[in-house]
Amino acid sequence: MFSEKDLVTRELGDMQQEVKNLLAESEHLRKECETAIEKEAELRRESIDARPENPELAEMLWQEAENLHSDGRDMLRLSVEKRLCAAEVQHRINIRTQIESLDNYDEIWRKSMRTGRT
Repeated sequence: MFSEKDLVTRELGDMQQEVKNLLAESEHLRKECETAIEKEAELRRESIDARPENPELAEMLWQEAENLHSDGRDMLRLSVEKRLCAAEVQHRINIRTQIESLDNYDEIWRKSMRTGRT
């Protein structure tokens, strides 16, 4: 959805910085997700190994792995959302750049028309 920030004219540099920040946050969350997935797999292996000797520890490890799985999914979802938001802002930058180049084109065309008549 749109936010109040979308209704305000922003500087091109601010928008480019926002894209950069969103992509960096997305990458950071993706790496955290990968770490969580690796830790989850490790905890599940430990749980399986501990089950015959200590079922309570095994259950605790399994639950911790479940929590990491849930957290990892949330991080991945946020990572994708930030990447999509960055793409949306970049799209606005591209449109703005195209509009500005068209405005500049019209001005150049008018100037060349005037110089051609003299």
